[in-house]
Amino acid sequence: MTAVRGRHAPTPPPPFSGKAPDTTAYPYSWNNPDYNAAAANNLTPEPVTTISDDQGDPSLCFEYLTPDGERHTLTYEELQELCNTTLENRGLIEQEKAAEREREKREKYLRRRLQQLPGIIRRRFTLKLSQLDESNPENAVKWLFNTFERHILRRVEMVNVQYHPQPTLPAMLLPMRDDFHLLPWADKKKLRRMAYTLSRLMKTEFERQFDCQYEQTADLDFSVLDAYGYIASKATALNIAIPGWEKYSKEELDAEEALRAVGRLQAEKWWLGKLKRIHDRWREHLMIAAGYVSKQASPKCSEPCLKEWLAQQKANMAWLHKMDLEDRDTGERSSLIDKVLASTSNPKIARMELTTRAAGFQDIADEMGLIGMFYTLTAPSSYHSTRIKDGKRNDKYNGASPRKTQKYLCNVWSRVRAAWQRRGIRTFGFRTAEPHHDGTPHWHMVLWFRPEDLEKATTVFREYALQEDGDEPGAQDSRFEAKQEDKSRGRAVGYIVKYISKNIDGHGLDGEVDKETGRPLKEEARRVKAWASRWNIRQFQQIGGAPVTIWRELRRLGDRELVLHPEIEAVRAAADAPDWQHYTMYQGGP
Repeated sequence: MTAVRGRHAPTPPPPFSGKAPDTTAYPYSWNNPDYNAAAANNLTPEPVTTISDDQGDPSLCFEYLTPDGERHTLTYEELQELCNTTLENRGLIEQEKAAEREREKREKYLRRRLQQLPGIIRRRFTLKLSQLDESNPENAVKWLFNTFERHILRRVEMVNVQYHPQPTLPAMLLPMRDDFHLLPWADKKKLRRMAYTLSRLMKTEFERQFDCQYEQTADLDFSVLDAYGYIASKATALNIAIPGWEKYSKEELDAEEALRAVGRLQAEKWWLGKLKRIHDRWREHLMIAAGYVSKQASPKCSEPCLKEWLAQQKANMAWLHKMDLEDRDTGERSSLIDKVLASTSNPKIARMELTTRAAGFQDIADEMGLIGMFYTLTAPSSYHSTRIKDGKRNDKYNGASPRKTQKYLCNVWSRVRAAWQRRGIRTFGFRTAEPHHDGTPHWHMVLWFRPEDLEKATTVFREYALQEDGDEPGAQDSRFEAKQEDKSRGRAVGYIVKYISKNIDGHGLDGEVDKETGRPLKEEARRVKAWASRWNIRQFQQIGGAPVTIWRELRRLGDRELVLHPEIEAVRAAADAPDWQHYTMYQGGP
């Protein structure tokens, strides 16, 4: 017998012989499972129908009454389409329920986002939604979906992303990420706390990196530059301009300059100024995007911006009145406020100086036979938050701030100047920057040209002014305007002096109103100053000509003759006169 190791296959079962006959004795015949009721009662059973047979029967339908009493009929296919639900294809009823749940979820999310907006812009929208909820809840939901989500929330997100720090913050700044995202909500105490934390952090990290590098290399200058580069590279993630970083990136920064930059990065006062500037501009930008700055609400700047500027001016004047200047040698004291009011910080003196310089340019142009041109340069419509005509929302708005728009205008002007220089076109004059009703800046310029360059200069200017979105409706008329001086109607200096006065103190403009807002120009001057202060926009700029700083320093000398430097006595005398025309010519001309 052969031994077999391992597992053995089981023996197959015998074949099924069929069901055994049922011999159970039932009390009644119909208890038998095989009992045929139809045959026992001499009945013929009806043929069995399938689902496919029912679908072909037009008489198979479902009738019902609507709440209005109307009778409706559903066929089998319609009923099946409504009710049949599978994993791959849900019925219409289930689809409607899912859509309703998604709609409710989305509505709750939008209501929550509305409540999370900063209080400066939330109040008006919350009031609007409350009124709609009381009068017509369905319209409230439509407003949330069609207006708040599509326009308001989109604008808020466009603004926020411009002020947020970089998504990937370094480890040393991660604990402050939420503080930077919530900066518009911060008060003065919170800003001071953030400034203190950042200054201590920069000081600690600089010392640690410097000690580590100096221990390895014993090179003082290299260690300073390395430690500065370490903390500056971290600070740039906050989207804040870091002193010395541009030169460091070009390898042009020396150790002494790096130490000066480190001194700022370690100063709590420096960080507080940076944080407060971001805080104020972020809030003002949100109000512009939300429609709080317009001809129908608050023209040129928001009400909080104006109030803060007026309060700061009042505080500055109070501080100046308390301060005195003392000469250490003689002990002589003089009031600081008197010195300030005697400088160009005084709006009256600033206006008079600008007027004198403009009149001097006019005299130079007349003597040289030049022709004056008036230019107006405006940004494309996508830079405007609201429409100029009716003050309503501009759906083309790209989220640009007034400062970003000013940068766009400066870029256009730099390209125009470069193109003129390539063509040998020279010019001089003045430009003023002022806001539209929604805070978007535009420029007014007075420039003098040689007669043969006039047409060519205007053509080049128009080309660059309309380079971006130049084919949009109204661009040819609204984006760029050019007018030649008509001496019979007035001189060019009168044109620029009006804008100087309009944007400083409104002097000589009694009874005149702003064309866009319809408000008195003397009242609008305060708003323009508050707007320029908030966005740090230079209102007036001299183009060409002699430098004004030397003019001011020479005027400080008064009528004292320069015995030691007789070669500049003529320039001093012209500045003291004051005679901007001859001062400019003595300095080499425009």
